[in-house]
Amino acid sequence: MAVDNKTKCYLLVHEPPGFCLKKAHRNWSGHPSWIGAMEALDDYHRWVSQVVMPVAFQWIEEHRDEVYSSVKDPEKNDVGVVIASAFKLVKKMPAYKEGLKNAKPFNKAVKDGTFNSKIHNPVWTKIVKKVRIETKKAFAEETPPL
Repeated sequence: MAVDNKTKCYLLVHEPPGFCLKKAHRNWSGHPSWIGAMEALDDYHRWVSQVVMPVAFQWIEEHRDEVYSSVKDPEKNDVGVVIASAFKLVKKMPAYKEGLKNAKPFNKAVKDGTFNSKIHNPVWTKIVKKVRIETKKAFAEETPPL
């Protein structure tokens, strides 16, 4: 089946050659935190590109007519325009509205210290704790105190 790229926006789930930052900076070439941050941002970028965006584009495909109805022909292959059109629709849907409604008590609970963080993102929480501990430990072992 031929695809007219100017009328259909498809997500290519891959990383083009040379786009990865892993090991782009040699261990000796910069501050460890800077190198770690660049590589962590690259990990995050790949997660968004290869996990989150496919979910978004599956939803867009399931709502293709509605999403593309407000997109001009020359912009139908522009990911940003297509996502913006989809987001306009999502903002009108119940789950998004519920999220906005629930944000107020959530923010209040975080601010006043009553938020129970133990039930939210336990795996990511565990990873963050390990990364923080090991980063602090590595600096403590290898550098003089300031």
